[in-house]
Formats: sequence, structure tokens, C-alpha cells
Amino acid sequence: MSDTRLLDTHMLYTFVMIAESPSLTDAARRLGVTQSAVSQCLKQLEEQLGTALVVRRSRPLHLTAAGNALKRNADGILGELRRLSARVRGAADQGLVQCRLGLITSCSEVFGSKLIAQLSPYIEQLTLRSGLTPPLMQAFLEREIDILVSNDPLTGVDGLERFELFRDPMLLAVSARDLGGLPDPVSVESLARRLPMIKYGRHTHIGAYSEVVLRRMGMQANVRYETDDTHTLMNFVHDGHGWAILSALCLAQVLYLTADVRLMELDRSRHARTVYLLAREGEMGAIPGQVANAIRAILLGPVFAALSERAPWLTPQALDSEGEL
Repeated sequence: MSDTRLLDTHMLYTFVMIAESPSLTDAARRLGVTQSAVSQCLKQLEEQLGTALVVRRSRPLHLTAAGNALKRNADGILGELRRLSARVRGAADQGLVQCRLGLITSCSEVFGSKLIAQLSPYIEQLTLRSGLTPPLMQAFLEREIDILVSNDPLTGVDGLERFELFRDPMLLAVSARDLGGLPDPVSVESLARRLPMIKYGRHTHIGAYSEVVLRRMGMQANVRYETDDTHTLMNFVHDGHGWAILSALCLAQVLYLTADVRLMELDRSRHARTVYLLAREGEMGAIPGQVANAIRAILLGPVFAALSERAPWLTPQALDSEGEL
């Protein structure tokens, strides 16, 4: 009785090589395997189909009627599979049909809409997910997201494409009304001695990195307020509740709140986080690289133009991660 399982494409390809060869030995040579491996594959295929496919002890090798029928159909099936592979590779190189994109909140707010506009010619359906780094990373690892833009490169995970998008330098913000009596130029040390600090929560990536920056500078700050939200942080600064460290990308989120806020370079822009684009290797063709280039173009275009008006020390070089911008 024949087996009802679907035929394995590797077995079909092996059978086609057998059918086009004068012997099993020659088929094995063409396939780069042993003759016993070819014989075993043929035996399994005949057992699954419940019929003989070759005439035993014939030289050169001859197919049975069933073998000829399988050969004709196998050629068509394998040809269609090759065409399918080419179409899929072409789709990956030319554009996306569906894309699930994950952006950390700062990226989503600053350039998410502009990025979607650039990707729209290539995307039939786009799902955008934004939020804090940890839940986005988990969603990416669980294959709920195809492309992730994040400040964590997931270096411990194999099989990923990683694109360094840009540096995100840290800077200082303080209400202009709080600067009276402080020497100019204002230093972070003088701010820390006089005013409380408003800081991102330590469980956020930028909050943890802010603590690293303070330690590198040998600073201790009186942290009175913590928040996970950039808009809240800048509102607190604007209203004179203290000073804050934030990044250039976070600043781009809240430029509308900075009319009465003094923005200052921090330690010559030495301290910066890096933002990456991550995708699973080999699954999306050239698309991740195209998305990365689109993000860089947006950053150096309208985003940089708006930032440089309020933070003129920021230059394209200050945002350059690896000389790619």
C-alpha cells in the first residue's frame, strides 16, 4: 500500500538525477554523494509510492512506466520551485509585501511617519510597533517584529544583520530662569551643586546610560524626579524643577518645549548611545539595508535641520556612527 505523505523535494531531485544518468554510480557522482546514499533514496521513494521506479539489473539504467511518469512530473515540480525561489528573492530585493517594524519611542516620534512615507511604495501592509527597548527586543526575538530599530545591538544573538544607524550624543537641558548667578559657560558640576536633577528611570536604557555618563564624569547628582517619558522630563525642566541629561534624538521629540530652555553640549559630545537596525540574516534580502539608508537620510535631512537650530554644536560628524552618514 502506498504512503500518503507528500514527496520530499530532495528525493525528487535525486530521482531526476538517477533518471538522467546511465547508472546509480554516475548519479551519485553528479550529486556528490555515495552510491549507497542514492540507492537508499531510491528505495525509500519506491516504498513511499508503492511501486518500482527503475528496472533492476538493466544496463544502462531504464525507468519503469511509473518511473517515467514520475520523471515527467518531477521536472515540472522542480522547475516551478526554482521559479518560486527566484520570485521570492526578487521580491526581497525589490520591496516588501508585509513588514512588521519596531521602533523605540524616540525614533517612532521623531521620524516614524517620514520613514513610513518613504517605505510606502514597497509595502502593501505595514505594522508599526513602538515602545521601550526591552519589550520590543522580546517581540523581535519571538518573531513578532521583522525589523527592529533599537539602541541595543543584541550582540549575544546569532544570525542577525546589524546596521549602525547613528550616534545619539547626550546633552544638558536647564530652564533659562535657573541660570542666574551661575558662571558662563555653565558646567554640569555647577548645575549639580545648585539644582536637583530630573532623570530618566533607571530601568530604561537611556536612564541606565545617563548613570554611566555621570560615573564616567565623576559626578554625583541630587536626583529628585525620575520619569520614563521625554515630554514629562522636558516639561519639568521647562517649569524650573531642575536640570536633565537627554540625548539628541530625545531632544528632537520635544523641541516645541524648549523655547525657555537652555541647551548645552555635554563634555564635548563624548558620550553617546548608538542606534542600530536589526533584522534576521538572509530573510529580507536588501530591504534592511534600504530601510537603514532611508533612516540615515531622514536624520541628516529634516531632523538634523531642526536640531541644529537649537543645538548648533551638533554636526553631521557628531551623529556619525562609523563614517557612514
